[in-house]
Amino acid sequence: MYRSEDDIALLTELLGVLDGSVAAGGLSAGTFLVLRALRGWGGEGPASVTALAEVLDADGTEVAEMLRRLAEDGLADVRPNGVSITGDGIARLERTTEDANAAIRAHVLDRPHSATVYGLVASMQAGRFTVDDLLEFVSGDPGPSGDGE
Repeated sequence: MYRSEDDIALLTELLGVLDGSVAAGGLSAGTFLVLRALRGWGGEGPASVTALAEVLDADGTEVAEMLRRLAEDGLADVRPNGVSITGDGIARLERTTEDANAAIRAHVLDRPHSATVYGLVASMQAGRFTVDDLLEFVSGDPGPSGDGE
């Protein structure tokens, strides 16, 4: 997927805004991503650390450490048969995501409007550009056409 230097600069700024919102929500970037993975877990029963590490494309030891911190904060329930997100974890994730979406919208609206920013503003006003979209776009996941465009 082609991205101009301006697009890359804007994405970098938006990731900084996301990081700030995540930190204000009392999470690290890693624990935020682990909570997202737990919330979206589609497997049967609780997730294993190995499965989460695969989903996140991360080291299992690092994921286990983040899960330990989340469990200490009451945001994840770690048991011998697997890990699940708690009600408090869901609430924190949703609140942090809402705050991040609002911060990203405010940041984009305050920027000089290039074609890319105009597109983002239109998408945000329609509720179509969110933290989820930002993370997918940055990771380079294929767009709707399936070819990364």
